[in-house]
Amino acid sequence: MRGLAAVLLCLTLAGCAGQVPPPQLPASSTPTTDTSTPSIPAPPTPSPTLLSTSPSRALDLMTVRGTVSTGVEPGCVLLDTGSTQYLLLGADPAIAVAGAQVEVTGKPDPGGMTTCQQGTPFAVVKTQRVS
Repeated sequence: MRGLAAVLLCLTLAGCAGQVPPPQLPASSTPTTDTSTPSIPAPPTPSPTLLSTSPSRALDLMTVRGTVSTGVEPGCVLLDTGSTQYLLLGADPAIAVAGAQVEVTGKPDPGGMTTCQQGTPFAVVKTQRVS
C-alpha cells in the first residue's frame, strides 16, 4: 500500500513538472494601468430616403378597370384591362371573382416576384365592383 502511495505521489509531481510558473514582478516595480479609453468612432446613422415630396405621389397609386379572370396557377387572380393584364395581390376575394367587372386602386410592381407567372403584379388597396 505504501508503494502505491509513492507511485501516485511521483505521478502527481511529474504532471506538475511541465508547468511554468507565472513571471514574478520585481518588488520595486509597481504595475501600471492604462486609464485612457480608446476612441472608437460611432457608426454612421443612415438617413431616411425621401420617396416623394408630394403626399399624393408618395405611394404612386393608380386605378385600373377591367374583367377579372383566374390564372393558370391556383389562387392567382388577374385583371384584364384590354391592354394590360395585372396580377391582383390583396384584392377583396368577395368582389374580385372570375367574370366580374371591377375597378382596383393600388400600385403596380413590375419587378415583383410571384408564383403566378402571369401578369404584372399589382398591390391592391381598394377593390370595387363596376356596374
